[in-house]
Amino acid sequence: MDSRADISPDFSLDSSYFVAFEMAHNALKQGLEAASSLSITAYRILAKLTQTNVPINQGKLGERLGLKANVVSQSLDSLTELGLVSRTAGATDGRQRFLAVTDAGRDHVATVNKSLVESLYATFPTENPVYRTILEAAIAAGSSIEPPLEPGRPTKFPATRALTALELMRQTTADALKDVCGASFIDCRIIQRAAELNHPVRIGDLADQLVMAPINVTRSVDRLQQRGWIRKLRSPEDRKAVYLELTDEGRYQAMVVNTTVNELGRTYLWANLTADQKETIEKMGHVVMADLIALKEARTQAALNNLIPL
Repeated sequence: MDSRADISPDFSLDSSYFVAFEMAHNALKQGLEAASSLSITAYRILAKLTQTNVPINQGKLGERLGLKANVVSQSLDSLTELGLVSRTAGATDGRQRFLAVTDAGRDHVATVNKSLVESLYATFPTENPVYRTILEAAIAAGSSIEPPLEPGRPTKFPATRALTALELMRQTTADALKDVCGASFIDCRIIQRAAELNHPVRIGDLADQLVMAPINVTRSVDRLQQRGWIRKLRSPEDRKAVYLELTDEGRYQAMVVNTTVNELGRTYLWANLTADQKETIEKMGHVVMADLIALKEARTQAALNNLIPL
């Protein structure tokens, strides 16, 4: 194998960060699903249109959002059918379409944003000051990742901006990791955690640590084994337990994953946050993981306390 130099970033977003990230992302998605039938893309378009009182050219909106024309058209078909957006032809060029949010559309965003807030607070209770700072940091980053249509105009619905930001960051991260090593987002999270442990780990334990479904981890491990990035091991004392460890190539790929993730962090997070927010983001995964472990232990103890004789 070729010798490759390690790259030491000046900060690190480790596997615990992605646990917290995925929890926030899932909470926001659940909040959207509870209050709307719209996809995240359609809701993103609707929310963006609430930021201006002036009709906007459909093509220009797609460019601002980085979306393909057919994706914008499909989403707008749903939005106009529901009466949330109006779409009119241009006065001088009938082929152009101009978009404006309706009163029903503004009300819909307000309703969804309330659901997003409730879902976030259920996941990250804001009476915990660290959780409150995490939410504020995520919202601050989101405002910079996708700025408003009209610079300087006050923007509403911070939870909606957080949903958009996390969706963009997740997709950007997944695409970047796919480009540099050809593996999926889940596969990369697994080799990242395995490299942090630096010793064989049971698949079930790894699933617990990453807050993933065991079946998803098992499938990912099979893919990684085929790539030659991990090897499976068994214990002579417990033949049912399957362990995994990284190969040399797997360790290199884990380094590539960390380097890529940290570069994305520099671009999308650190450049847009205050020093206090940076510190919070760096430690948020460890805070969330500590709470998850404490909650699991409390539930286990509660179950033990309720045992009765047969």
